[in-house]
Amino acid sequence: MLNIDKNFNEIIEVLFDTQNEKFDHKFEEEKLERFKQLCKTKKFIFFGTGYYLKSIVKYFKLNFGVDVYGAYDWVEEEIKTKSGVFSNSLDYKYLDLEKYYKYRDKVKLISKEEFYENPDDVVIFLNTDSYAYLTHTFYRSGFKHMYCMRSLAKNLLSLNLIEKKQKGFDEYDLNKLNHKFTASEIVNIITLYNLLEDKKSKEVFAAILKFKLTEDYFYPILVKDDTSLQYFDKEVLTLCEDEVFIDCGAYTGDTIASFLKVTNEKFKHIYSYEPEKNTFEELKRYVDTLEQKDKITIINAGTYYKNKTFYLHGEGVGVSCTNEVTNRKTEVVSIDETINHIPTFIKMDIQTFEIQALLGGINNIIKYKPKLAISIYHKFDDLWNIPLLLKQWLPEYRLIMRHYECTQEETIIYAIPK
Repeated sequence: MLNIDKNFNEIIEVLFDTQNEKFDHKFEEEKLERFKQLCKTKKFIFFGTGYYLKSIVKYFKLNFGVDVYGAYDWVEEEIKTKSGVFSNSLDYKYLDLEKYYKYRDKVKLISKEEFYENPDDVVIFLNTDSYAYLTHTFYRSGFKHMYCMRSLAKNLLSLNLIEKKQKGFDEYDLNKLNHKFTASEIVNIITLYNLLEDKKSKEVFAAILKFKLTEDYFYPILVKDDTSLQYFDKEVLTLCEDEVFIDCGAYTGDTIASFLKVTNEKFKHIYSYEPEKNTFEELKRYVDTLEQKDKITIINAGTYYKNKTFYLHGEGVGVSCTNEVTNRKTEVVSIDETINHIPTFIKMDIQTFEIQALLGGINNIIKYKPKLAISIYHKFDDLWNIPLLLKQWLPEYRLIMRHYECTQEETIIYAIPK
């Protein structure tokens, strides 16, 4: 008998069933039933026109008994008018406008006023192939019931479309629909479950696994903590006045600002790494405004297990390093070779390079045992591989998992010395 509770054992049984290509499992059934119940009392609205409108309206009626209330043309209503919460959405850049403007006669168009009138009264279908940023904007605008083609109608998609990467996020491997979990993956998942420190960590782990199985945003929303707590969750860790903070993935300085707030600006030193040149310049301008800027070392490089030159692609928070040649080069360096203080706290959110960067700091991590807050969502198996790696290096550490977004992004493993 496995040393796990009944609810998690249900997940394990489903994972084993995927080996026999049984993908219409218990959590799929619960997702679809939840969707149908929501649509009985709320308006089912397509966000965007074109794309799947040719057949999907009939599909929802025949398979779920659900009528599409209408479609909201966010391109006409917000992008072209330059007004509204989606007016500057980066997802528009990746929109196929030829596909977008097709089949507009298949459903009635609704106004901006009606769409935003009562977000809790709306069930949204993301009628697009690219929605990396849209879901976050929905959630922050009060919309909580969101679905996409991959979650509601994956049987209509070809394998090529199911495995298609999000445009602009080619290096990422966030999720794999209809993934057949191997025995070794399942063993690692069970092992980590038993190693997690508290009940809440196990609930987070279970919820994100269910998302991987269903792509239902219900699950990450269920366990989401306040985004402002990310990396510095007082429920998880305590910081002192002599912290040496290693900030891998500094962006424009938002993590530094959070660190200064939780420490009341009392710290020993900060090392901050940012590979993208323009973002680094913004970071530098921010640090230059700080009273304690002399205690902050900013480094225009990413973190890796050795010094190397990479190329960059993507933009904003989605910038990542790649071996594929682009018009932007960057350097990566190891933590061990670039710091002159004993680290007490290391944070990483570095777009698929977490394991390599941990290797680049292994000497300081093993010797000085700093607190760690590491992103575990950029690769499909980071969720269990990174925590298990840390436990192998630091068996005395406590592993605490928390989640800070409405999607599967922003899952953090805290590794804390006992």
